[in-house]
Formats: sequence, C-alpha cells, structure tokens
Amino acid sequence: MEDSARLLYEETDLSICLGETVTDLQIQPGGMMKHLIMMKENPEIMREFLNKSVDSALSQLKQLNQAVGKYVDILSIAHDFGDNRDVLIGSDLWREIYKKPYYDLFQGWKKITDMKINLHSCGSIHSILGDLIDCGVDIINPVQTSAKNMSAQKIKVDFGDKIVFWGGAYDSQMFSIYKSYDEVYKKVSDNINILKQNGGFIFSGVHNLPPDIPTHHIRAMLDAWDGNKLI
Repeated sequence: MEDSARLLYEETDLSICLGETVTDLQIQPGGMMKHLIMMKENPEIMREFLNKSVDSALSQLKQLNQAVGKYVDILSIAHDFGDNRDVLIGSDLWREIYKKPYYDLFQGWKKITDMKINLHSCGSIHSILGDLIDCGVDIINPVQTSAKNMSAQKIKVDFGDKIVFWGGAYDSQMFSIYKSYDEVYKKVSDNINILKQNGGFIFSGVHNLPPDIPTHHIRAMLDAWDGNKLI
C-alpha cells in the first residue's frame, strides 16, 4: 500500500483517497437482527463492544498513517445509518449508542493523522448529520438526494458551510431509464449548481451507476459537470 501511494503521489497530479480500510465500528455482534435488539435490551454491552472497536480502529489508523499518511489526502470509512425515510434505528437511539464512539474515533483520528475523514452513509441521515459534524466528519458521501430531507437544496442550506459533500449529482433512484437527456442534464446541473456554491463539493453520482443506465444518462451527467466545472 505504501509503494502504491508513493507512486501516485510522486508521479501523478491526483488527490489520493484511501478506501474503506478501517471497518471496526461497522461490525454487528450477533448479526444484524441481534445487534439491533442488543441496542435496546443490553445497551451497556453494545457500548462496551463499540469502545473496544474504537480502540482497534485507532490502532489500525496509526499503522495506516505510518505507511501512507504523508501521501494520502482522504481516508474513507463507511457505516450505512439511513434508509430512504430516516435513520434506521432513529436519531435518538443513534445518539445514545453511536455518537460517543464516533466522537472518540474521529477526535482520536485527528490527533493521529492529517488524512481527512470521508464518511460513506446511505439514505436519509439529515437528522444526525449535525451530530456527525460535531463528531468531526469532514466529508459526507454519497449524498442520497432521493431520500427524505436530503435534497441538494436542503442539505446545502442546513450544512453547506460545515461539511464537504461528495456525490449528490445523479441519483439513480430518481431517474428511470426512460428519462431523456434533457431531463437528466437539467436535474444534474441544478444539483451541481446548488452544491458547489461557496465550494465544498466533490462531483460524483450517488452510489455506483446501475448496469442498465442508458448511455445518454452518462453523457448528460458528464456534460452537466463540464458545463459547471469549479474554478
């Protein structure tokens, strides 16, 4: 990993983002259903598990920083908290269980390395995005604009001066394959224009592009970006 990062740093003009390498806090003890039940029936066990996960994650982060910290600008971490409606476990329970571990992780992260924190979290996370910013998140991805309270306009107004948005340009849930070039171009262009205001935007679609996406959708998305390039 160190050799690859050094090569990219020294021989390209790319900004380097390391993938989702630190995964400890994503682990679900007992599987998805049991760990959800544990949050309500045995929250003290869940908190102890997460405290140990933070320790493990910070230990990994020290090794990553030693290897690639001087070459890498951004390190990604993932935890999908939302569905299309809201935070899956509810914002109150999220704060009770997850806010302190993530605060401890991200504050410890900033003491160890200069690599920026890019959190991937799908769905509607508007109700906890302020909490994640409090914890220390620098960048949020994928900016799922089709989810409740996640329109480009709303999140930019509410949080645009506090965090970088990575994504949000083309949300495949909003576009059937029958949408025209012009329809896609207008929506993507509108999202870019909103999210790029005063900086703090990295152009990207939302999630991976589906395999049946029409070619003209890709062309419309890239043309919209080309017409709205940041200077």
